Amino acid sequence: MSEMKADMLDGPVGRTFLRYSVPWALSMVATGSAAVVDGIFVGRFAGAMSLAAVNLAVPAWSLVSGMGFMLVTGGSVRSGRYMGEGRPEEASAMCIKTFMALAAVMLLVCGVMYLRLDDVLDILGAGGDANELRALCREYLSTVLLFCPVFPLSYGMSYFIRVDGRPLLASAGLGAAALCNIMLDALLVGYAGMGVRGAALATGLAYLLSCLVLIRHFFSVRSHYVLPWRLGRWKEVFFAAWNGASEFVNEMSAGIIVLLFNLILMERMGGYGVAAFTVVADAGLLGMSLFYGVGDSLAPLISVNRGARNFSRMDSFLRAALLTSLVLGMMLFSGLTFFPGALAELFLPGDAEAAGIARDFVLAWRWVFLGAGLNMALASYFTGRQWAASSMLVAVSRSFALPLLMLVVLPRLFGDWGIFYATSASEALTLCLAAGLLLCGRRRCERRGRAC
Repeated sequence: MSEMKADMLDGPVGRTFLRYSVPWALSMVATGSAAVVDGIFVGRFAGAMSLAAVNLAVPAWSLVSGMGFMLVTGGSVRSGRYMGEGRPEEASAMCIKTFMALAAVMLLVCGVMYLRLDDVLDILGAGGDANELRALCREYLSTVLLFCPVFPLSYGMSYFIRVDGRPLLASAGLGAAALCNIMLDALLVGYAGMGVRGAALATGLAYLLSCLVLIRHFFSVRSHYVLPWRLGRWKEVFFAAWNGASEFVNEMSAGIIVLLFNLILMERMGGYGVAAFTVVADAGLLGMSLFYGVGDSLAPLISVNRGARNFSRMDSFLRAALLTSLVLGMMLFSGLTFFPGALAELFLPGDAEAAGIARDFVLAWRWVFLGAGLNMALASYFTGRQWAASSMLVAVSRSFALPLLMLVVLPRLFGDWGIFYATSASEALTLCLAAGLLLCGRRRCERRGRAC
């Protein structure tokens, strides 16, 4: 057993959690930073319409990334359970089946989207054939879809490498992608003036580099993955995907909500409203990436300890994640409270109208950070314990059902401010739901003697 695997099962809870969460959170922040830098370069060098065009493409990309996350999250959790039970061959078979299914799904989905790009643009609401936003959105999507398999492949390899006890390498692979993305943005968007096509190329090439960095682990002597004699039942992939379905719901629902925000803002505020929302969404992504990194670190820790039946240790890891998320949320909330106008100046300098809308958005959006991290940590805990229904319910509530309800109800009651506060209200209600599910799950385990 490796030192990292021993830490997962027996090491001090605080040190082990930090050893997993800090590098993973930093890699998620680096990845989120790359997306933010994308927005900054596009907004400053290509203009507000280009920034809005990239945002219009978000729902399409959410479908692709959501399906990938569903497979790799569920597959890595199941593989981690096998590792914790001392069954490396089954863990390796699960890894191979997950990547084979991932490749097939990505090629099919992205191929159809590329061939039917006009239909995709119509669904996204990208205007008529002569619309500037449609042309820019087409340019971005037609480029980024060529690289679509490498995005979930990169994340997938990092997930399985973490389960194998090497979180630093997993984080370094994604960190390398983020750093490369930023440098290519500066070259292709800032220097070469390639606009949205340059941003798409920068992202695709960066994650291709990440795959090349990460794949080396599976052929190294430090890897516990082996070439299995048989792959076992393929039905297992579908069960694993169901356990990771909350990730698909998170991604896809977020894309749908972004689409609804875009449509409502276009009707009420026009293009400036969409540009302002893009600024807030990009900045919010940075904070959410931090929360995701902290919360998602629970999945391998919980799954491995579940396999070893260390139930009290799982609860200790959950408390560490919740405390960390709460502290980080308060820090982000304070930063946006004291500097609400800084984001608009960074993305869209000199545009007073868009900056004013963005400032209002920020003042409403800041409340999201007080609950989002807690919700993500609880959802990841549910996934790690293979409480798929609870994980799915939290994901559906915070990513789709409650934001949709708030977008319908709050603007009618409070006008434009109702749009701004829709996400914050959704996170608060989801937190109440997640806390209730946690209590119900613990009582269920107590009735079964913790055999769950």
